[in-house]
Amino acid sequence: MIELVFLGTGGGRFAMITQKRRTGGIRMLSEEINMHIDPGPGALIYSIEMGLDPQKINAILVSHSHPDHANDAEVLIEAMSRGTVRRRGTLAAAHSVLYGNDVCEPSISKYHQGMPERVIDARVGVSFEVGGVGVGVIRAVHSDPDTVGFRFRTEFGDLTYMPDSEYFDGVGEFCGGSRLLILSVLRPSGKPWRGHMTTDDAVRIIEESKPEFVVITHFGIQMIFKGPKKEAELIESRTGVPTVAAVDGMRLFFGEEIHVGRVSRQIGLGKFM
Repeated sequence: MIELVFLGTGGGRFAMITQKRRTGGIRMLSEEINMHIDPGPGALIYSIEMGLDPQKINAILVSHSHPDHANDAEVLIEAMSRGTVRRRGTLAAAHSVLYGNDVCEPSISKYHQGMPERVIDARVGVSFEVGGVGVGVIRAVHSDPDTVGFRFRTEFGDLTYMPDSEYFDGVGEFCGGSRLLILSVLRPSGKPWRGHMTTDDAVRIIEESKPEFVVITHFGIQMIFKGPKKEAELIESRTGVPTVAAVDGMRLFFGEEIHVGRVSRQIGLGKFM
């Protein structure tokens, strides 16, 4: 069984700076893995608050250089390396995060890149393994041109995480066949923004990928006020695929079956459910 803990379900600048939804990213847990995906602002604090010791992390994955995905990467690296006293764990990060590009400066310093035991320049097509789980780097299309998603190959089948990305031709080649699809749906239906996903884009991706179960997360401020739960219901009605809008603190279990567990902390939900 693999457990996914949603330490944050907010995304974009306004959700991030207001913390209408938290921006701590996702923790993936099993007997052999303790992986943090896209540690935005609050990842360290929310991990501790929810009883997830950051010193037990053995891998950190960062999809791109924007602060709502990468802000807490350095402090989690220090935790993973036991306060920098041990070279330990895996850091897999988009090229921009490690080296910068024409749009973005590096998000993780050379100093911190020297702390993990293994550093992977996560470009499309690269694959690696963490604790018996295979990880493949997949394409995404965003304002940071080096943005990537991650596909995890497990004994229970594949699960795919797509960060900020607009719909693009061929997306089904990267997401197709996954049992579980986690999509960063920043905006509601009818509110397009270049480089980002709307409910309408999510529907197209799901129709091409044909997953067993979908979780939407990484909600921008317009999505939060519109109501992610309603947008998830819209997606499910249009695709026929069970779809859940993640909430802060939600736990999801991926095994022979896929099901949502208890919510650890109900912070900042209120009327936005």
